[in-house]
Amino acid sequence: MGAVIDYYFAPISGYAYLGHKTLMDVARSHGATVRFLPLAIGKVFAAAETTPPFAQSAPRKSYRIADQARWAKRRGLDMNAVPKFWPTDPVPACKAIFAAGQMGADQDAATFACLHAVWAEERNIADSETLSDVLTGAGLPAQEIMDAAEDPALDAEIDAIAGNAIAAEVFGSPTYMVGDQRFWGQDRLDFVAEALASEAA
Repeated sequence: MGAVIDYYFAPISGYAYLGHKTLMDVARSHGATVRFLPLAIGKVFAAAETTPPFAQSAPRKSYRIADQARWAKRRGLDMNAVPKFWPTDPVPACKAIFAAGQMGADQDAATFACLHAVWAEERNIADSETLSDVLTGAGLPAQEIMDAAEDPALDAEIDAIAGNAIAAEVFGSPTYMVGDQRFWGQDRLDFVAEALASEAA
């Protein structure tokens, strides 16, 4: 097996949205596998004693909005400054993305569809009907995924991902791990690429 990127992200994370396509490009260019690890981000914030973005001070909020706008322009992505349905419960989307992976469906497409729905389409991915429509729009077998996501065992899987993230000292989304190296933020993807190149050397 080649290099692996552990991709810890919340499906409602603006910076995960901004970095997602670039992450996948980096992985492809280095022959790396992305392991999708969707986060119930509230648990991670609480364990790390991190203030969630929506609860930050006014100066930090205004900076984040401006910074995301700059990155959206650079990445060629549509992005609403303050989405109508943000924050919203990420767990239904976490379970759907995880279930998609168990079925062998495209987790890349499922993840980006959820992120794009929040940040560019003003959609509430905590709503099951909306989430199903989002997955269908991404060309995925939405009904099968949604049915699989109802399995109570997935609650334990999502809890385990959050627990592993906390143990790895993940404190925000997105966080990328290459081996034991931790990179927080989509603006660190150059370092992810360097770590992959170093592993291959």
